[in-house]
Amino acid sequence: MARNKQFDEQQALQVVMLLFWAKGYGATSMQDLEAATGLTRTSLYNAFGNKNRLFKQALGLYISLVQEKFQRIVQEAPTARAAVSGLFEAVIDLHFSKDSPGGCLVVLSVMESSQHDAETMAMAEAMFQAEQQMMVGILEGGKKRGELAADFPVVETAIALAAAASGMVVLAKAGVSAARLGEVVRATLRLLDR
Repeated sequence: MARNKQFDEQQALQVVMLLFWAKGYGATSMQDLEAATGLTRTSLYNAFGNKNRLFKQALGLYISLVQEKFQRIVQEAPTARAAVSGLFEAVIDLHFSKDSPGGCLVVLSVMESSQHDAETMAMAEAMFQAEQQMMVGILEGGKKRGELAADFPVVETAIALAAAASGMVVLAKAGVSAARLGEVVRATLRLLDR
């Protein structure tokens, strides 16, 4: 008969995600992971695999949580402008929330390239592409509802908006205040006035 695990894997993975997010891959040791989760190295290896596999699972969890949040914002927004503004505000909140280590785990991990192999780079690229496609969907919806001009450059603007969101993460980690990032949001939203 299989032995029951003595811990909640999802809860442990959440703790691991927050640790990688706060410290980065390179600065997070197995001892750090043991201390944060309260689990032995053997338990971590048995449940998740080595540090690299653990990071990939934590990154996957982060991506799914962020995408769920972003989709909810888009679904609840009454206009394209409200959706884009809501996404930007979520990026700012993600950095400054007391429940978050700050920044975006995907953007920060891309900047710390040492942990990446083809699989994690593909995960990061897929998230960036999904974010861009979300922006395309928002803008296409705005065009259909007459909020944006018929000749509005959807794809080019979506690329710029997605890049601005990632750029705000880097600015926040560099110490730019939430108020200044709000100015970036207001300036970037002017792209929708074409």
